[in-house]
Amino acid sequence: MKLTVVGCAPAYSTEPGRSSSCYLVDLGETTIALDMGQGSFAELWRYTSPANVAAVVISHMHADHNVDLIPLRHWARYGHQGAGPALFGPTDLRRRFAEFQVPYSEPSVHTDFFSDLQGGVLEMGTFAIGGLRVEARHVTHIPDSFAFRVSSSDASGPGLVYSGDCGVPEDLLPLVKPGDTLLCEAGYGVVRSSPGIHLTAGEAASVAQRSGAARMILTHVHERANAQPLLDAARREYGGEVGLAAPGLTLDIS
Repeated sequence: MKLTVVGCAPAYSTEPGRSSSCYLVDLGETTIALDMGQGSFAELWRYTSPANVAAVVISHMHADHNVDLIPLRHWARYGHQGAGPALFGPTDLRRRFAEFQVPYSEPSVHTDFFSDLQGGVLEMGTFAIGGLRVEARHVTHIPDSFAFRVSSSDASGPGLVYSGDCGVPEDLLPLVKPGDTLLCEAGYGVVRSSPGIHLTAGEAASVAQRSGAARMILTHVHERANAQPLLDAARREYGGEVGLAAPGLTLDIS
């Protein structure tokens, strides 16, 4: 299993080519994308065609994790004969995009803006996508926010745990198994500025330490942040390998 970072920026970036959250996970013939934030659809083509992506899994309703579903949908409908990846996301995802993109529909008429993208609504639990197994759990951020563990379909070997956006470290502990790779947000950098929305680098590292993760990659960090203090703070809490996500980073998970 392989992880590829397509984009890892938070709510905005001023650096060309640095899109918001989007991470590819490949195993054999199965490829999925975790989140599709702004700019990520165009960046995705650096690594693969969306035609090769079996499913897109959206962690929560903030735009920096899902807004490029719009160009993905347009490509599927107008550039790929109405076929695109399956789409799994929070309960309100399809309704909210329909209201945003089709504002003149009668309220009583159901419009699925993503009718070309099959899939379903995320719930707590596990589901299979080709050769991959995805476990979803709620985390503290905004309502209906999820973190994910992705592993092989038979659950053998180490997995990848992606935090999404998460404000409480303990929410992630049930997902992470010894030997896993933890891809964890550190949106607050070194110092927590308010409760319950994001993690600091030290809090993210505490999850890796307590769970026995094999390594940790910090992500969702603003471009203005100085990388070294983040890495130092994480290494004070966690004795394993610590890295920082960047576009194009690839890692073998198992």
